[in-house]
Amino acid sequence: MHIDMGKRKRNLDIIATSNLFGENTKIRHDERIKKKRKMFNNSEGSNKKLCIDRFLSPHNGMVEFPSQYIQQLKESYTERSYLGKPEYKCTHCNAIFWFNERNKPMTRHNNLQPVYSNCCKNGKIKMPKYRDPPPYLNELLHQKKDSRSRHFLQKIRQYNSMFAFTSMGGNIDKKINDGDGPYVFRVNGQIHHRIGSLLPLPNNCPKFAELYIFDTKNEIENRIRALTKEEPDKQNLDPEIVKGLQRMLDQYNPLVKIFRQARDFLEEHKGIDISIRILGADKSDRIQYEIPHQEELAILIVGDLSLENYKRDIIVSTHNNGLRRISIFHPAYMPLQYPLLFPYGERGFQLGIKYQGPNLNQKGENSKRQ
Repeated sequence: MHIDMGKRKRNLDIIATSNLFGENTKIRHDERIKKKRKMFNNSEGSNKKLCIDRFLSPHNGMVEFPSQYIQQLKESYTERSYLGKPEYKCTHCNAIFWFNERNKPMTRHNNLQPVYSNCCKNGKIKMPKYRDPPPYLNELLHQKKDSRSRHFLQKIRQYNSMFAFTSMGGNIDKKINDGDGPYVFRVNGQIHHRIGSLLPLPNNCPKFAELYIFDTKNEIENRIRALTKEEPDKQNLDPEIVKGLQRMLDQYNPLVKIFRQARDFLEEHKGIDISIRILGADKSDRIQYEIPHQEELAILIVGDLSLENYKRDIIVSTHNNGLRRISIFHPAYMPLQYPLLFPYGERGFQLGIKYQGPNLNQKGENSKRQ
């Protein structure tokens, strides 16, 4: 049997340069390159101007771009599609999504009305409705015409860090933001949260949880100093906002209240060792989503505690040896790091959340845990 090797090679070359639609990919690639070069040469000057025109929105503190610049980006990337705005909500918990995040099989069975299940598993997990923030924080978030509110929204990450109980662990690359352009956050390795002690070491400045206990007569100055030491370029913070947030958390946050109790106890009994035990949760524990009572979150204990006996809890003692990681499964993992997102100290995710619904049986899916 004779095989024409030249003909076979030509056929392979055709297959290699064609896609499933019978189009020659090499020709399409060359045309795409020519088009991009032409667009770049025609709009090089205008592109530079448009890049300079991007600005920080005075309403929400986010980086925005002119619509003309966005349109040029869309035209310059022929194989990229614009996903639009996140304007869709889950009908059960009101979580916000992009259209492309829909559950496609469920959407097909729902007369093409988008269905989302990455939040509450399509209603199988019941969560309470979002509660409005305390009045002071609510004004800062929504009085967008006020200059103080605009300043707060632009610096909200710094103000949250100022009141965080825990620090974020990870290798953060800060050099990437040298120069112009939008802010970029680059981190290497695993991100984790850490907590230290109630009191700083001798001759050390307080930070994070220690700021709720140590030298609270100068708390406002201490908080601003601790933040600017970590981020020297973030010095234009408003002491009045810091004072208002401090009063708000003292009034509404049960975690803050237990730390204040520890402060008062240490001032009354000099030199005594105490510990705060922030309660963890197990799969068998009752799920608590409502606004928690102080005793449900943390306990103040006189004396030292053995970590061996309380592996599920967070133990913060008068003097700890270094920083300790917090488990991502601890219910206080988020409120300790983001007190302005969780001003009431709401418990977060925990293991053992059961599915709910009329079609779930007790021995079957109802025993599944998210």
